[in-house]
Amino acid sequence: MPDADISRAQLFADDLLRWESRGPGDTANAMRRVAHRAALPFSKLWALRYRPPKAVASNVLSALEAAHAREVERQLRKLAHEVETTARIAGPSDPAVAAASAALRTAEGAHPRVVGPPLASAASLAKPVIPPCDLPLWRASQQEK
Repeated sequence: MPDADISRAQLFADDLLRWESRGPGDTANAMRRVAHRAALPFSKLWALRYRPPKAVASNVLSALEAAHAREVERQLRKLAHEVETTARIAGPSDPAVAAASAALRTAEGAHPRVVGPPLASAASLAKPVIPPCDLPLWRASQQEK
């Protein structure tokens, strides 16, 4: 099943590059940052993107898989924090909070080993907080009212 391994490695590498890239023209720099974080040679990521190999070494595949899992976990933690902050500001019954909470529950169900911080309870959200800066979910909740 080397073809399946190559496809998985390309999928992980493409996701990591897409998440790391800061815009057009940053692909090579994003590849270097991902390679450094995943402890892989830059040439392996370059080959996966531009010249698919005939086989992928197991250490390369496992390093890509681990880096991908870490990044997914980091993004879920960021989403949980944003949901918690927005729930404190807009209230737990806000549609934006409900939608983001549902997305978070779905993602955590798909990745059961990823554990994010628990969502805030309704009792802890009794006092609304005015944000010191502009938050996307806060702005969306205010536009719907």
